[in-house]
Amino acid sequence: MPSSYPWYAVVTGCPLEQGDIFLNCPILKPVFAPSSANVSDALDARLVFYDVIVMTQSCNLAHDGKVDDVVLCPHWSRDDAINMDSALGKKGALESIRKGNRPRYHLLAQSDESGLSSDIRIVDFGLVFSLPKAFLGQFAEETGSRLRLCPPYREQLSQGFARYFMRVGLPQDIALPG
Repeated sequence: MPSSYPWYAVVTGCPLEQGDIFLNCPILKPVFAPSSANVSDALDARLVFYDVIVMTQSCNLAHDGKVDDVVLCPHWSRDDAINMDSALGKKGALESIRKGNRPRYHLLAQSDESGLSSDIRIVDFGLVFSLPKAFLGQFAEETGSRLRLCPPYREQLSQGFARYFMRVGLPQDIALPG
């Protein structure tokens, strides 16, 4: 029986929206060689390919001039995520993420969409990229079909992203009377 709240829609091309999932998206990452006397001489870059999800809100993407760059976060298969953070392989780790107890991470459900099926994915809010909106739009046009996270799952992703960045660590908590 189909769910009345599907996790994903299959889309192609533009427009871009929050929750768009891109596979093998090229990201230019700076590489710093500290042996040089000055930072600009020591800076180089390499092209790295990530599976990413769009975090910029759709209302900002819909209007020309509101944003020039699109915020993206990577997402990993469970095995790849465990290779980067061995704690994700421990018993109960996925459940802890699902409940929101590991704010750096967010779970995406598996996809059974024809030609775009995948297992559960783990979004990493601790690694954030941006790409020019025009570049990502062209990439979307060339990529073909992709998944787009549907409401209310898209809003849940956005809320998790905000929760990760809005945390405040106090130097001293309130002492309650005993």
